Amino acid sequence: MCAKQSTVYRGNTPLKEEESVNFREIFLKYSFHWPLFILVFVAAMSIAYVYFKVKKPGYQVTATLQIQDETKDKAPGADKAALSELDLVNTGKIVENEMEVLRSFTLVSKVVYDLQLWVKYTRTTKLVKQEDLYKKTPVHFKLIQKKGDLGGQKFDIVIKNANTFLLKRSNGKYTQFNFKDVLDNEFGLWQLEPTKDINNYIGSTITVSLGNPYSVVDATQKGLSIALVDKQASTISLTVSDNLPERGMDILNDLISRYDEAEVQMKNKITQSTLDFINERLKTLTGELSHAEGQVQSYESSRGVTDLDDQSKSYVQSTMENDKNLNEVNVELQVVDGIEKYANTPGSTNVPSTLGINDSGLSTLIEKLSELQIERDRMLATMPETNPMLDPVNRQISSTRSAIMQNVRNIKSSLLAQKRQLESYDKKYQSTIRNVPVQQRDLIGLKRDQTLKDNLYTYLLQKREELSVSYASILSNARLVDPAYVLPVKPLNKYAPFLVAIAFAFLFPVGLIYGRNSIKNAITHSREISQGTDVPVLCELSFEKTKTPIVVHDRGKFAIAEEFRTLRTKLHYLHGKTDKGRVTLITSSISSEGKSFISTNLAVAIAASGRKTVILEMDLRKPRVSEIFGIEDKQPGISNYLNGEVSETKIIQKSATYPNLDIIGSGDFYPNPSELLEQDRLSTLITYLRSNYDDIVIDTPPVNIVTDAFIIAKQADITLYCVRQGHTSKMLLPFIKNINEEEHFNKLNIVFNGIEKGRFGYNGYTYGYGDYITDKQTKKKYSNSIFNNFFKRF
Repeated sequence: MCAKQSTVYRGNTPLKEEESVNFREIFLKYSFHWPLFILVFVAAMSIAYVYFKVKKPGYQVTATLQIQDETKDKAPGADKAALSELDLVNTGKIVENEMEVLRSFTLVSKVVYDLQLWVKYTRTTKLVKQEDLYKKTPVHFKLIQKKGDLGGQKFDIVIKNANTFLLKRSNGKYTQFNFKDVLDNEFGLWQLEPTKDINNYIGSTITVSLGNPYSVVDATQKGLSIALVDKQASTISLTVSDNLPERGMDILNDLISRYDEAEVQMKNKITQSTLDFINERLKTLTGELSHAEGQVQSYESSRGVTDLDDQSKSYVQSTMENDKNLNEVNVELQVVDGIEKYANTPGSTNVPSTLGINDSGLSTLIEKLSELQIERDRMLATMPETNPMLDPVNRQISSTRSAIMQNVRNIKSSLLAQKRQLESYDKKYQSTIRNVPVQQRDLIGLKRDQTLKDNLYTYLLQKREELSVSYASILSNARLVDPAYVLPVKPLNKYAPFLVAIAFAFLFPVGLIYGRNSIKNAITHSREISQGTDVPVLCELSFEKTKTPIVVHDRGKFAIAEEFRTLRTKLHYLHGKTDKGRVTLITSSISSEGKSFISTNLAVAIAASGRKTVILEMDLRKPRVSEIFGIEDKQPGISNYLNGEVSETKIIQKSATYPNLDIIGSGDFYPNPSELLEQDRLSTLITYLRSNYDDIVIDTPPVNIVTDAFIIAKQADITLYCVRQGHTSKMLLPFIKNINEEEHFNKLNIVFNGIEKGRFGYNGYTYGYGDYITDKQTKKKYSNSIFNNFFKRF
C-alpha cells in the first residue's frame, strides 16, 4: 500500500523525521530468523550435553620446597668468608636460579621418561568417553629401537588372555601376538609386557597412544608452575594441574627427587675433587716435613745449639710469622694456578679446589662451570658434538670460563702484591738477623721451615677430616616442606555448559544476522531512503514469489495487485490536470531492482482502468518487456524506428490479453543505442504517442550503468525510481540525491519495491492485506504465519 511521507514540524519549519530506536522493528528483524535461532540452540545444547558428559574435573597438585638461599638466609652481621671457611661444600644457592633448574628441560625430561608420560593407555567405557588407565594399565609399552617419529602413533589391542593379545591393523583386521613378542612398525621395534592387572582386562579393547617425548616434555614444562611463596623467604611452591591427581603427585614428587639427586651428585663430585687435591698435597708435605726435621736435628747435634737469647727470639718470631703469611700466600697462588689451569683446559672434569680462596663468586662460577660441563657430557652421550642443541651450552661454558679467568686475574694480582710486600718484610728481617751469629741464623731458618711445613701439614689434615665427614653426610640444599598433595577443587557446575550454550545460541545468530546485514549494507527501510535522498517515497510494493510476471489482473490472488492500483491512483494526482498524453518514465540504479516488473504491471493497471496505454521497451541492451508480453523477436521496434527503417505505426503491437494496452518492443539490437536515442526521431515518436494515447509508460535501463535514461528523461513528465529492499545498497543513496538536486528527472519519486514482511524488521504498509484476499491459499500466505518463507529465515 502506498503512503505519504511523514513530516515532523518544529514551529512552522518542516524537519526530517528523526531516526530513533524502534524496539519493535529490532524484534521483528531478528525474530524473522527464528529457525536459525532454533538450529543454533539445538546444536549448542547438544555440544553442551556432550561436553558435560565427557568433561573430567581437573585437579591442582601442589608441593612446597625450601631452598638455602645465600641472599635471604644469611644471618645479620655474619661474615660470608667465615661461613665459607666453615663449610666448603654446602654453599648457598640463589632461589631464583634453583627455580629455573627445577623447570629445566633436563630434569623434566627425566620425569617424563621415569613415569613414561609419553605413552597413554585408555579404554572406551561409554559412548565418547575414554578411561585413562594410568597406573592400572594391563600392558606396558617398551620401545626397543626407535626408527621414526613417535608423535601421533596410536593402535588398538584386545586382551585375549594373560599371554596373548590381538592387534588391530590399518585394514581393520586383527592379528594375534604373544606378549613380549617384538613387533616392527614404521616408528621402531617395540613390545608389550603384561602387568599385574592383566586379568582384570580380559576381552577389553585398550588404545595405546604414543606422543613425541620432546613435545610431552615441553607441555609438562608449560603446565608446571613454580613461584615464591613469599618474596622475603626462600620457600617455593610447585603446582601442576591434571585430570588424574595420582599422576600430578607423581610428577611433582619425582621432579623433587630428581632435583635432590642432581644436587647431591654435583656436591659429591666437588668434594671428591677437593679431597684428591688435599691428599696429593699431603703426600708432598710429608717428605718435606721429614727432611726439615732431620736438618734441624743434625744442625743442633753437630753444633751444640740449644737456646737463643731474647733478641733472637723476637726476630725469629717476626720472621716466622712473616714467612708463615708468605707461605699461605704461595699456597693460595698454587690454588689459583690450579683454577686457572682448569679454566684454560676445555673438557676437563677434574674440578679444582677453592681451599683458602675466600671468594664466594669464584666458587659459584666453578660450581656452575662444573654443572654445565656435566650437562654437556650428558648431551654428548646421545648426540654428536656438531649438534646445534649444544651451542647454548657451549656458549654458557665459554662465558663462565671467561668470568672465572677474570676473577682469577683479579685474585692473582692481589696475591702477588701481598707476596711482594711480605718478601720485602722478609728482606728487612733477614738484614736484622745478619747481626745474629751465623749459627743462630742458620738454626732459625731450619726451624722456621720445619714449623711452617708442620703447620701447613696439620691444617690440611684437619680440613681432610672435615671434608671426609661432609662427604659421608652430604645433603641437598633443598628441604622438602610439603610433599605433593591435591588441593580441593570445586565440582563441575552442571548448569554452566548449558548457560553458556544458551548465551551462544542467542548471541551467535544475532551477531551473524547483524554482520551479514552490515556487510551487505542494503536499504531495508523507507526511512533510510527519505533521510538519505530527500526524495519522497511514493509507494511501497510487496515481494511476490510467483511464476506469473503480470500480477495486476488477478485481484483475488495477489495483494500486490491492489498496491499497483494504488500506485495508479497516486500517478493521477502527480500528473495533475493533464488527462491525455501523460508520460511516465521508470528507471533504477542497478539491475534486478524490479524496474521492468513495475513498468509492465503499472501499464496493465492503467489500461485496466479504461485509459488507452502504450508501454515502450527502451532498455535496448537488456530488454525484458517483450518477453513478459510474449512479443516475437522478429517484430520491428524502437531501435528500427530510430534507425529510420520503419514508421511509428509499424512498431506498435496490440496486446491480445490486455484491452487498451499496446506494446512497442526494443527491436533489433544495434551497437550504438545511446547515439540512436540522441536523434530527433525519439522526440517525434513521443509527440506522436502523446496525441494518440492517454498514458505512455517508458521502461529504461539503470541510470548508474548507462546514460540512456538521462537522454530519455527529457521526454517524461514523471519519473518513478525503483529501490528494492535488501538489494539496493545504501552507497547509492548519495547518487540518487545528487541526480534529484541536479534535476535530471522531472518530478522524481521513489517506488520502494520487494518489501518482505518482517524479514528486516519492517512490515511496510502492507499489513492487513490478507483480510481482502479472496483466494484461500493466498490469504493463508498473507496471514503473517511464522512458517512463511521458511528457508529465507535462516
